[in-house]
Amino acid sequence: MNWFFLRHGQINSNLNKVYSGRSDEPLNARGIEQAYQAAELIKSKSIDRVVSSPLARAGQTATIVAAANGLKVSFDQAFNEMVFGPWEGLSEARVKQQYPLEWTLWNSQPHRLELRGRETLQQLQTRVIAGMRHIEAEGKGNTILVVSHVAVIRVVALYAQDRPLSEYKTIEVDNCQLLPVKITDEALHQSRRQGESLRAIPR
Repeated sequence: MNWFFLRHGQINSNLNKVYSGRSDEPLNARGIEQAYQAAELIKSKSIDRVVSSPLARAGQTATIVAAANGLKVSFDQAFNEMVFGPWEGLSEARVKQQYPLEWTLWNSQPHRLELRGRETLQQLQTRVIAGMRHIEAEGKGNTILVVSHVAVIRVVALYAQDRPLSEYKTIEVDNCQLLPVKITDEALHQSRRQGESLRAIPR
């Protein structure tokens, strides 16, 4: 099975460096333009199926892309945005101010951060890989496009490359950037050890 992952188009929170999290913020004008550009790029990829995060920004992007390619969109919670818990709706500047220790850990050893109400990177990766395994088991299509979020795409890329979650911050994913993910069926079903985590101070 062939996989492509596409980050949703731009939203205002991206510009303002705000953790939009599970909010249903829609694409802005630039995000809609990016989605149409991505739709043209994807025409050459022979996509069989489009699967999207259920959030509005991903769903809008997926709908534009799918319509241009004669496809329908299915929605899957497995590819929903990471749960940021108490950081949801906060800007990076506010998080740095209110959670200085956790912020430092997130930017230096992100795989070790645990915060009450927030998904860890390991939990996120486990959820996403389980979703991919489910799609593979369904056997509907050989080339799958998943429209999702930067955190989801980063943990998938690291898994596919057999790299540790400690390298999470090294993966750059721009709005509407298309990422081919090469992963064998055998590798998809492997368990990967990603190191120990460190529980941050609950707030």
